[in-house]
Amino acid sequence: MKEMERKKAPGAKRSANVRVIRWVLGIALIATLIGVGATTFRTRVVEATSTLFSMQTPDPIPTVTAKKVPFTLKLPAIGEIIGLETVPVPTPRVQNGGLKVAWLIPEGAFVQEGTVLVRFDSTDAQLNLEREQAILESTGKKIGLQEGTVKTNEVIMSLDQKDAQSEYDFAINSMPQDEDIFSKWEIIEAKINAGVAKEKMSFISSKQKVSRRTARADMQILAIDKNKSVNEIEIAKNTLNSLELKSPKAGLALYRRDMRRDPQVGDSTWPGQVLVEIVDLSSLQARLWILEVDAAGLKKDLPVDIHMDAIPSRVFGGNIQQVAALAQPLERNSPLKYFECLVLVKTDMEDLKKIRPGMALKAEVITNQYDSVYVVPNSAVETKDGKSQVFVRKGKDFEAREVKIGDRNHGQTAVLSGLQENEVLAMRNPFEAHKVKLPDFSKGAMQQGMGGGPRVMVRMH
Repeated sequence: MKEMERKKAPGAKRSANVRVIRWVLGIALIATLIGVGATTFRTRVVEATSTLFSMQTPDPIPTVTAKKVPFTLKLPAIGEIIGLETVPVPTPRVQNGGLKVAWLIPEGAFVQEGTVLVRFDSTDAQLNLEREQAILESTGKKIGLQEGTVKTNEVIMSLDQKDAQSEYDFAINSMPQDEDIFSKWEIIEAKINAGVAKEKMSFISSKQKVSRRTARADMQILAIDKNKSVNEIEIAKNTLNSLELKSPKAGLALYRRDMRRDPQVGDSTWPGQVLVEIVDLSSLQARLWILEVDAAGLKKDLPVDIHMDAIPSRVFGGNIQQVAALAQPLERNSPLKYFECLVLVKTDMEDLKKIRPGMALKAEVITNQYDSVYVVPNSAVETKDGKSQVFVRKGKDFEAREVKIGDRNHGQTAVLSGLQENEVLAMRNPFEAHKVKLPDFSKGAMQQGMGGGPRVMVRMH
């Protein structure tokens, strides 16, 4: 047995050595195949990429044909439905400040435009009107009496003036001059009488002036009182005409509660206080948010197209009623800012049943519309020093031409003048070389792909 084991031992060793040699040769062959495959793959990648980006032929200039088409500029927006539009009906302003409610329309009533909603107590306004009318009548009588007094005083003053003039003339004409005939006392007395007559004339003239000024002042005071009474009467009449609040439009009448209390008959109100508001059942209010970078041209009354998932088959029209003064982020610490807009959406009762406050929507704000204008890509228009130009094909070449442009959106520009129908334009500047940067495969591209650097994947067809 031992002899047989000694004979088998050398054969077993040779078999083990053969297996080791085979393993080594297999590993070497695999390594060689891997190296050849990697080299081949790299060569194919470089050849395919070079072929893809090679400039064997001149770079073609993309072109576009100028044609007039309708062009609408729209701003995209997101938003939500707020609810129905409500129109407040405020208490009118009156002279005495407050009004007392005499009658209220029942809450929930459907009203038409012009329907009476609230009636106020007219007692105070009627008394004020009657009092001012009486004052005006009395003032008119005083003015008439004053005018008569002025005329009478003028007649009396005129007579007094004539008497004083007669006395003065008589004193001058009958004044003694000869001292041989008249005594010295008589001459002095005649001079004194003439002086008194002259002073009397001056006094009457001054008195007449003072009387006229006083009469004029009295007449002015009475005229002021008359105008005041006329104004008060007008205010009283306007107050009486304002004692009925009428609905500005058709809708549903609802009370506005103050301190959780319904308005009631007998309540005192102040100017501007809202007792009743009208809910317009044909108009919805929506809140839109428009990105700050897109908000150029955003303003009140612009038309809006609204799309709601609840009614995908309909496009609702509306108008912007209010635009926020400042843009605000929708989320805290967000770099994006939005302008908030309130929009009045027109709808009907059938669609209104499907719409609820809080529904999300998408909208487009129409900032401008052109019925017919040339529309070209933004890349076709080059602007330098405030002037815009395009490049028009002439034969086999292009020439620059100055144009007047209008509004533009993110991809297209409206050209207002400077082009003709069916002219061919370059979509970029044809006189500037179109530069293409190739990736660098010369140094360690495969090592970058195999290692921790950025991986570049190329799909071979």
